[in-house]
Amino acid sequence: MAGISDNLEEFRELSRKHYKNLIEGLKDKYCWKCPMRTNSSEAFCREVDSWIRLSVAFEMGIYDHMRDMGMPNNCLEVIASKILEKKMNSNYLSPKFQKLIILKIEENMEHGINSGDFLLVNETPKTVKKGDIVLLPRACPLSLIWFSKTNYINKMPLKVFKIVKVHQKAGVKYITTDNDLEIPIEYVYGLIIKVINNKDPIFTELHLKDI
Repeated sequence: MAGISDNLEEFRELSRKHYKNLIEGLKDKYCWKCPMRTNSSEAFCREVDSWIRLSVAFEMGIYDHMRDMGMPNNCLEVIASKILEKKMNSNYLSPKFQKLIILKIEENMEHGINSGDFLLVNETPKTVKKGDIVLLPRACPLSLIWFSKTNYINKMPLKVFKIVKVHQKAGVKYITTDNDLEIPIEYVYGLIIKVINNKDPIFTELHLKDI
């Protein structure tokens, strides 16, 4: 049995080989009929698509192995949340900061949030507690590549939840929501600090009417 370094080096070489094959396969079978083919050298669509496909295949290979070992779904969820936590912690820059964003709501949501309102959201809350209102994905996926991809392009379908309990299980911090969902805290997209409507003074000060 090869050592850790040898296994990783072998995987790296296989990844390079199959990434190259994926790019060539897309070029031969699909790219010739794509309207973007004339500027593909600038759009990098083949490179991006191949990267995502290979990353998903890598994750599914790990998932299949764990299922073959008889790993139950709740354990897979714990593993995925711990990986996500480590990835997020490793990406924090120094000095650390909390990122605040303003989201415009285009449909009525739970907890009195209406279309046309704005949400002041802390994307990197240090803690959450009972009674907090948070944003979560409408579906919490196992695939980290899906999670990071949709988060990056700001098209993640979000839903509003109220936290009724914060607890730990198997070394992972969970929240329980007002509709009895139990979710690892790493899946929290953001903590809602304030709901801003057109009667709020800050609505005028920030010229939100023009957005």
